[in-house]
Amino acid sequence: MREQHALVVDDHPIIRDGIKQLLVRAFPALHIRDSSGTDRVLEEICSYPWAFVTLDINLPGQNGLHIVRELQGCCPNVPIIVFSLFSEDQYGLRALRAGAAAYLSKERSPLELVEVVRSVLRGEKKGQRQPAAPVLSSRETEVLTLLGRGMNRQQIAHELGINEKTVSTYRARLLHKLNARTTVNLLRFAADEGLLGADQTRTC
Repeated sequence: MREQHALVVDDHPIIRDGIKQLLVRAFPALHIRDSSGTDRVLEEICSYPWAFVTLDINLPGQNGLHIVRELQGCCPNVPIIVFSLFSEDQYGLRALRAGAAAYLSKERSPLELVEVVRSVLRGEKKGQRQPAAPVLSSRETEVLTLLGRGMNRQQIAHELGINEKTVSTYRARLLHKLNARTTVNLLRFAADEGLLGADQTRTC
């Protein structure tokens, strides 16, 4: 039987080591390698037919969901488990839509990570029955895009020909629909959906 190898990608050494130790105990036959998630992470992942990869969503200077999307082009058969500080409600569905095999918050227990890995090794996709992603109206998308360009409420109102109170209403709708608490959360969503330019994306 062919040996199986897995890759743990996280920029925090303590977390990388913790995940590796957990997986080694749970899957003794599995060979675990790790990566700090440098700008060569795509090359690292696509250079070998990993049994699975655990990938942090927040890597230095990179967006984990963008990496997942790019991996679908170079190595779509490698299962990606996105492992993040953000809750499943915030990023789970978007990660699955981007092509991840599973999404798990770091707030979950070690046993839950082991179970997710078992499911992925069986070829299952965790969360595939989640409800559809929130649908934004064309105006909500315009407001979100302009927020991503750094415009304030007055500038957005002028750009769209609406009053400032209406802009605030659309922002409140966006926060509710996207389960976001702040404008920063909204900008992360906009970056994930490709609504921001390259310069704005690097700051989110």
